[in-house]
Amino acid sequence: MKNFTLISNNNSLCDKVISREFINGSALDVLIHVRSLIHLGSILLTHPLCGNLRPNHQPFRSVIINRKNGLVDLESLTLIENAVHVYESCKLINIHELDELKRVDYAFIDYELMRESLEQYNLISRESSLKPAPLLLI
Repeated sequence: MKNFTLISNNNSLCDKVISREFINGSALDVLIHVRSLIHLGSILLTHPLCGNLRPNHQPFRSVIINRKNGLVDLESLTLIENAVHVYESCKLINIHELDELKRVDYAFIDYELMRESLEQYNLISRESSLKPAPLLLI
């Protein structure tokens, strides 16, 4: 049985997903939590640095894993350790210090990066479709 789960600090994305775990913290906190799950046997299904954006330009981080208990997947462990190292070496954006417009924009970028994978792993809630957030024009 497949046990796909989204791990994210993007609450607006988590609201649209069936199997999710919301992390009330930074993008680095998400990666550290995912690393803990990998140590318990979970496997990465999406790359923890997807999007090729610098960590100081991506305060929201979402990762899909296959929750398992068992042996540590060395490829997943290597990927997550490298991602944690990258994030630890940067000055990160504090989500709580962002104004609402910037928070919506960053959350939308995270949504766009995850949309195809969420559809691929059937994690989209039936009550919710993954439609882009309305653009806010100033």
